[in-house]
Amino acid sequence: MATATAPVTAAPALAHRVAERLPHRDGNAWTVAPYAAWWTTRPAARLTQAGRPGALILAEHPWRTEIAWQLDDREPYEPDLILDRIAPGPVVRETLRLVLPRMDDVAALAYADRPADARRARLRHLNLIGSAVRAHGPATVNRTGSHPNSDLVEWSSQGVRYAVTLIGANPACDLSVSGPVADVEQVLPLFLPERAAETSRFPLRDVRTRLGRRVAAHLVQYTPVDQLDDGELTFGAATGPFGYVCPPADPAARIRDTTPVVAELHGVGVDHLVHLAARLAS
Repeated sequence: MATATAPVTAAPALAHRVAERLPHRDGNAWTVAPYAAWWTTRPAARLTQAGRPGALILAEHPWRTEIAWQLDDREPYEPDLILDRIAPGPVVRETLRLVLPRMDDVAALAYADRPADARRARLRHLNLIGSAVRAHGPATVNRTGSHPNSDLVEWSSQGVRYAVTLIGANPACDLSVSGPVADVEQVLPLFLPERAAETSRFPLRDVRTRLGRRVAAHLVQYTPVDQLDDGELTFGAATGPFGYVCPPADPAARIRDTTPVVAELHGVGVDHLVHLAARLAS
């Protein structure tokens, strides 16, 4: 691994606050060490977690934060994510949404052609999620998924059902959320960008179902929304979790807060789900 040559100063305080908020794995917290990032002379830090391949590189600027991910054969020469935020909460949120899933995805290539190792990794990741959920009350069920080489963990809480599926060696989760539309609407933004200061225009009159119009009006505050020919409502972008809302059985039916709806999210990180376990279990 290449190393930077700039002088190393003390790790920025933000790095310690971020490390404190990132979820543990197998009881291991994230640790922080000063680091000289290739792309900047600003104070930077390297965040690592015992038993986990890779590291996060965080550089702090007066009005922004830069984050990159590092593996043995990948030294970042520029940040993978630039945020105009310097508070630990938003930095942790976007690291869990956008950075760690990408690092884990590349790290998983090491066992992608070994089915037995891939399944062990799947079950370990699902157990991390299940343990975090059970710590807050709900019982979880593990079973084989409907797709080849897939496994899932599922649970229910307050009338909402969750199912997390992992397929093959891919460590990015598929998350199914089903329940009353008012509750599902509160869950989906947890995985999307922060609410925009100005909501983009979306022609709700073009959405053919009442359920679609309601959900679209809510989600467009966070992310782009579109409707497919079959009536599914898609949301999200390729840079982070994305998904769709299934069309209702009766497109013209009146919509209430208790109307059932099913949403599917893709590209969700294991650590993100562990981090949100308390919210998804309540």
